[in-house]
Amino acid sequence: MYKFLFFFLLLITNTSFAKNSSKIEELVHQEMANNNIPAIAVSVISSGKVTYMSAIGLSDIENKNVATIDTPFHIASVSKTVTSMAVFHLIQAGKIQLNDNINKYLPFTITNPHHPEDKITIAELLNHLSGILDNEEFYLPFWVTPKGDPINNLQTFLKDYLVQDGQSFSNSHFESADKYKVYDYSNTGYALLGLIIEQVSGEKFESYLMNKIFEPNGMENSSFFLKNLNIERVSKTYTLVDDKLTFKGFNGYPDYPAGQLRTSIADYTKLIAGYLNADKKPFVLSHKTTSLITPLVNDNLEDHSYTWFLRKINDNWYYQHGGADLGARAEAIIDVKNDNAIIIFTNSGFDLSSLMQKIESSAFNN
Repeated sequence: MYKFLFFFLLLITNTSFAKNSSKIEELVHQEMANNNIPAIAVSVISSGKVTYMSAIGLSDIENKNVATIDTPFHIASVSKTVTSMAVFHLIQAGKIQLNDNINKYLPFTITNPHHPEDKITIAELLNHLSGILDNEEFYLPFWVTPKGDPINNLQTFLKDYLVQDGQSFSNSHFESADKYKVYDYSNTGYALLGLIIEQVSGEKFESYLMNKIFEPNGMENSSFFLKNLNIERVSKTYTLVDDKLTFKGFNGYPDYPAGQLRTSIADYTKLIAGYLNADKKPFVLSHKTTSLITPLVNDNLEDHSYTWFLRKINDNWYYQHGGADLGARAEAIIDVKNDNAIIIFTNSGFDLSSLMQKIESSAFNN
């Protein structure tokens, strides 16, 4: 059954403008066949121009729906790169300051119980240095049993989670003295950034993203909420259960600005191409702002910079962000010096790092 399924998948390709297309498609087909992946979407940006884009396979196995470059995929934590852009859009407008206390922008006061005199800044949230922690026991039911769009609003959830006397508050949601203000990846921190966007802009998080990021960039197949998309076009997410690809439901959780975005490879590529070309063409963020987020690589940089992480792939330096969730993987890398990028989405939980390395070598090291 599986051999037949993946032979069928190898015949399904929706591809546009391809430099090195045959080699990249060969790598994608091989990855799908070897690792039971229903669909993979890939794009390559070289010197600021989109040189390759494809979607290969099935977005919905049960209904035999073919993935296209306009199919929204769940990109998990790569969503943070978009939430970050919305924050910097407000910073660029002078409505937020990076080093301000987050309580300046919140409808309640957050205090680390282990360090009650200290402040938490916007920059620290963006860089995962805030001391605000994810309680895996709290989040696990949302991760393992997908239920689609959350019913909570950010303000209620975060007040309950982070403010004393909140229904789900715990001192353990904050870093204690021995590791305080060191790097600790925080989805909750990005949920807080989403709430700050709402409080400062006067719009709901999703509305602000739609009005200021998605629509100006022609991103018609992107949303943090399923309710704003044609559900029949959204890629399902598949996991292996007893050697069978199984769809358990669409992922969703209360900290949705941290990882709930669904977007197509065409849409996200438009966003990244605009970002890389901000010095040449109008974009929602100025070149001054993008250079603040992702400065040219030098020996003095930390291994992370306002959402993005510095990674060396083959012999080249990139800013990178990955995302992983039940039945979903995504990875994006950008080279701000040469205006290069590679983006990969898939609707399975398979690690994309090996495929990324191979595509990078094919695209930029010939």
